Amino acid sequence: MAEDRMDLSYRVLDDQLVDVDGRRCGRVDDLEIDGDVGGPAYLSSILSGSGTWPQRMPRRLRRLGVRIFGKAVVGRNLIRVPWSQVEDIDTAITLRAPARELGLAQGDDHLAPLIERLPKS
Repeated sequence: MAEDRMDLSYRVLDDQLVDVDGRRCGRVDDLEIDGDVGGPAYLSSILSGSGTWPQRMPRRLRRLGVRIFGKAVVGRNLIRVPWSQVEDIDTAITLRAPARELGLAQGDDHLAPLIERLPKS
């Protein structure tokens, strides 16, 4: 592979997402590629959240994945981060916007009041 190219699927899948404020806000669970049939393909979005998990399972087990995670969870817990929001690819994927603006780390926001009450937090 040429030095000016990288295999994104191997390079960024499962990497940590870090927002503009340095907050860890999820992982790269999948990549979304768009384009017309016969035309060039381009990377449009990073997909994050448990909604991507059944699609990462072997094809024969995907129905089981939907049964385990539920249809509502699959659709609701899928966050698309436009590729244009990627600032840098290093040991983590640095984003150009805060997690809240991108819809990431929502579970953390719901649990924050509870965690703040814990000693030494």
